[in-house]
Amino acid sequence: MDVRKLIELGRDVQPLVEGVPPWRVDPAVNDLIERQEWEVLSVLMLSCAEATARQIIARLLDLRVYEPLTVVACLRRHIRSQPVVVAGSRGQASARIFRDIDAESEGKASVPDFIREEIVDMAESAARTRDAQMMRGDSLDRSPVREFIINRLGERASVEVAAMDALVIVALAAGWEETRRLAAMKIGNSPQSVKRLVTSGRTDELMKVARETQLAAIMGKMAEALAEDIDGLRQRGDEAALAFIGENHPDEAVKAAAKGLTEG
Repeated sequence: MDVRKLIELGRDVQPLVEGVPPWRVDPAVNDLIERQEWEVLSVLMLSCAEATARQIIARLLDLRVYEPLTVVACLRRHIRSQPVVVAGSRGQASARIFRDIDAESEGKASVPDFIREEIVDMAESAARTRDAQMMRGDSLDRSPVREFIINRLGERASVEVAAMDALVIVALAAGWEETRRLAAMKIGNSPQSVKRLVTSGRTDELMKVARETQLAAIMGKMAEALAEDIDGLRQRGDEAALAFIGENHPDEAVKAAAKGLTEG
């Protein structure tokens, strides 16, 4: 993209990124779409307000322009707020426990050191577990915008090659596992899409998409689709596809036949 174009389009960029004022958003969207500035829209939708992103997505879907949607489904992050982790919380947790113990043991024999050590270990272990869970929650990025795009593309994938191709790219290139998996399942649950990938010889993409689903049932369906052309796969020397059939086909006889072809 020619970055100087941002100067030319500056009046449109600001309201789209900020999502305000509302009366400037619609004209900005209309202007960029009329200019067919698909690359600029792709970049803008990575960071603009969610409502604005959905508005642009709806327009692009109407026009059947899928390239910007593919970029957004692969790369847009979801801006969300997380609770702040207070440093030193582990020591505070064990300190509270000791205060309670000391309060209960006033005027009595003190708590043995080995019990105190066990309490410290348990308190710190619990704090580490909480911290790890919070960090994992912070690392998960479930963007409603990405999911919205995938669902809309999934509705069209069976009848539109371009929509299916966009889903394949998302399934193989998105930055988040759950996003890749969702896109892959949309393809795997579309018999038309699976058949189209097989008949067009895109077996490598088909197998990668199948594995992204992490579902044995879908991998079995895709293996069945591949097995319909097992002789063609043998003639073309597609050993990877034959091995995939041998691993995932639900019929043991077909599995054995595919394995025999790879061994032969």
